[in-house]
Amino acid sequence: MSSCSSSLTYKLVLVQQPTIGSAFEDNLLGRLGLAPPLIVELQVFRDGKISDATAELPFLICQCSLLDEQGRVADMVDQRVGSASQQSQEATTAPAAVSAVPRRGRSVRNKISHRGGLADGTATPLSLDSTEASTSSASEDTLTPGTGEPSATQLSGRDSPQIVRMLYGTLAAGPQQYISPNADEEEKAYFFFPELSIRTPGRFKIRCTLLRLSLPGMEAAEVGSLASVETQTFEVVKRTDYSAPYITDISRHFARQGVPLLLPPGVSAE
Repeated sequence: MSSCSSSLTYKLVLVQQPTIGSAFEDNLLGRLGLAPPLIVELQVFRDGKISDATAELPFLICQCSLLDEQGRVADMVDQRVGSASQQSQEATTAPAAVSAVPRRGRSVRNKISHRGGLADGTATPLSLDSTEASTSSASEDTLTPGTGEPSATQLSGRDSPQIVRMLYGTLAAGPQQYISPNADEEEKAYFFFPELSIRTPGRFKIRCTLLRLSLPGMEAAEVGSLASVETQTFEVVKRTDYSAPYITDISRHFARQGVPLLLPPGVSAE
């Protein structure tokens, strides 16, 4: 999608887009960037013809956001959703654990009556009272009185949302001018996103939105979203299933010009 501001029209063009990614899950320090890295070209038109965008570059940024396969926003995720089966299992086994406590208490009582009881074979009253009191107290703390259900205190931690970000890395970038990888070898403006990574496995898309910075004296129509473009759907897999693709000629082309595209160790840009 392109947009017009004053007499200028802006357009974002995908030069290179990711095809696969490795889910970093909770390992923030071990993130691997999407491959190949996302590269977007900025085009500025005046009266339908490509115009020099040099004067515009300091006021423009490109921001990335995550979409799911259906195009819905997927920037945030609730970690509880992924552990629903585990929570169900814990809820099923919890009552059994509570009901088992009295049986252990009776076993202790029998042992006391045979080993540590009085001369007539009866158990020491103090030991029995403390055991039963601790069991009763644990049951009351765990269950809601009169219902036999887990208390609000126990459920509060389980029901509270655990919202975390899905997309990490360089989410916003400014335009940089480099020689085009095309045959014309002209200098053009590009946005580079070399270290985008996604938390969980799945199929996603990335939306790139061109924004103009707000400056004093500018009209509202000249500020905000100017253009946007979406990548094709790509897959993010678990780290154990990930196999990095070959370095593309486009990545090597820009790496030779000094763009930090995070090439693997031992891989040359030549």
